[in-house]
Amino acid sequence: MNQPVQKRAVFFIGGYDPKTPTAFFDRLRKEISRFDTLWGYQTVVSPVQNGGDNAIGTVTIATHAPKDGWSTTTDFSFLCLDEMVLSDFARPLPVRLLRYLWTFADFAISGAALRFLARAWRFGLYFLYPFIMITLFLFAGYAAMKVTFSWFGHASWLVGAFVFGGMLWILGKRWSVSHLMDLWSFSLDFIRGRRPDADALLQRFAEEIVARVRAGSYDEVVLIGHSTGGMLMIDAAARCLSIDSLFPNLAGKVVLLTLGSTALKAGYHPAGKNFRKAVGHLANNDQLGWVEIQCLTDAINFYKTNPVEEMGLKSQVDGSFPIVRTVKIKDMLQPGTYARIKRNLFRVHYQYIFANTRPYWYDFFQICCGPIYLNARVQDFIVGGSRRCKSNVE
Repeated sequence: MNQPVQKRAVFFIGGYDPKTPTAFFDRLRKEISRFDTLWGYQTVVSPVQNGGDNAIGTVTIATHAPKDGWSTTTDFSFLCLDEMVLSDFARPLPVRLLRYLWTFADFAISGAALRFLARAWRFGLYFLYPFIMITLFLFAGYAAMKVTFSWFGHASWLVGAFVFGGMLWILGKRWSVSHLMDLWSFSLDFIRGRRPDADALLQRFAEEIVARVRAGSYDEVVLIGHSTGGMLMIDAAARCLSIDSLFPNLAGKVVLLTLGSTALKAGYHPAGKNFRKAVGHLANNDQLGWVEIQCLTDAINFYKTNPVEEMGLKSQVDGSFPIVRTVKIKDMLQPGTYARIKRNLFRVHYQYIFANTRPYWYDFFQICCGPIYLNARVQDFIVGGSRRCKSNVE
């Protein structure tokens, strides 16, 4: 793997967000312009090809480094969850609330929530956040009922219900409570095998991945899952192996990359047997690589955990599987930028897939568009597009 990557394929699943391929790649172009500015590169992104139904969007990214003399072409494909997420958002709010409360009870009674708190207390607080906010809205509604009881008598419960419902509708949307309610409901349904729409979409994506890799003659293929997409991409990668057991041999190197992954919400749940089976399928393949990137500053991940070991599985691969690396977001960004975003939970969580403003060994667009293989970059903490530049981190 000493030769630079000249042709790469990236397949990407993001979090539980209503984002179309057009919107995703518009943002990607803006981030690539920052990437070019930082490194002095010249990158061109093609128009989006979406196959007519917006389920999978693809662009070709051509990156050239005039000073270093290398060029790399990347076919970047994005799996769109937009239709599925928006259909969840379209349910009546009372239905969404009841589904969420059932979901919360399931995670609590099953013991999965306790494992969140025991192994990653920040993630545990993230899990509790929607429930805490709903409880506060409920208290506000109860207070309104008590205050208005002398005016309306027993009918004051209508005032309380109105206050609770209004806060959930308005503040719940503004503070991402309703979004997270649906995310957790979706996650539980996926874990318990109750999302045929997600299964069909992931199967289609896996078939597309295998077909494109067979036809592409790629030096490297990177399967990337961010946030909830980490859980979904693990499932998709296992499906690729089921479609073709020789899938990892179809390119120079095939690597799974999970960024700020929340996959252990499935791995810890007693009902996640099929998911753990999928992880075991990956762990028993000695040709497929897996890199897991985690961060302390980001609350929405399981910091300093090995997902395979946490699920009680053993890998047949020599050495650590996956390769787990922790990153420091403050080292990726200029001090002013970091100071501005560090208290924004979701903005910090998205930095994994945004452009850096300072040179650092972890750089999403160097991974996707640069000449260095992912395994080499994370093993040697290579900074930028040259093996001569290494970080002084451990």
